Amino acid sequence: MIYPVLSRRSRGLSLGVNLFPDIKTCSFDCPYCEVFPFPEAGAFSAARLKAELSLFLDREWSGTWAPEPIRDICISGNGEPSLSPHLEEAAAICIEARRARPDLLGDSGLVIITNSTGFLREESRLVLSRAQDEGFELWAKLDGGTEAVFSRMARSPFTLKEMLEGIRGYAAEHPITIQTMLCAVDNWAPGDDDLRGYAEVVGALLDGGALIPSIQLYTFARPSPGGRCRALPDSELARWAAELRRSLAGSGRGPGPGIAAFGARGLLPAEPERR
Repeated sequence: MIYPVLSRRSRGLSLGVNLFPDIKTCSFDCPYCEVFPFPEAGAFSAARLKAELSLFLDREWSGTWAPEPIRDICISGNGEPSLSPHLEEAAAICIEARRARPDLLGDSGLVIITNSTGFLREESRLVLSRAQDEGFELWAKLDGGTEAVFSRMARSPFTLKEMLEGIRGYAAEHPITIQTMLCAVDNWAPGDDDLRGYAEVVGALLDGGALIPSIQLYTFARPSPGGRCRALPDSELARWAAELRRSLAGSGRGPGPGIAAFGARGLLPAEPERR
């Protein structure tokens, strides 16, 4: 139910919380999803989460598991957290664990990773907003700036238009980090038209009042059951990041959101190398 991982985007050790340890539960079917068939595993329970957190923090943590402290506690796992009836309960347990163990978790962040479909339902919007009010960051997916790319990457009944409306409505009141997967799928890879389309929809979100202080661009790094995806080269990720910085700055937006690009091996320099 908890799983420590060296995370590129957390830039160190992240302690994951899986709300769906027994079965994948998601509103998307992304081709790059890394969730494999499940071994024997029990369903989520608050008591089990508390016990596993206590075991890890009290007995297993030696300070040598990784070269860095725990950077964050991240609710993600095998599916979309906003679909779980236990999300708010799990968030409260994570908050209490950080409060109880300032020696290990005092400087750790709290993160919920979402595919943004929860913004379309009032009940889940309220749960997510309450979690943010208690100190959680929200990393929200936006995989594409055109209907064609979004459909390819999400493989869901939701449209890009619906997702943008949901993001705009939620982020008008709560800041979010946008996270975007850039990878090749089968014989397709995102190109210049896709970059322009993505820049346009993010710019429209900002102009419409969405609070987006940062954007994470990242690529395929772990194997997936379908085996259909491959990573983009670092040079292409860096180019996207540089073009977005130029496109989203100015026009009344100030410097624009901070944009970080993560290759398969980690954070890339802010600008591509000059040759």
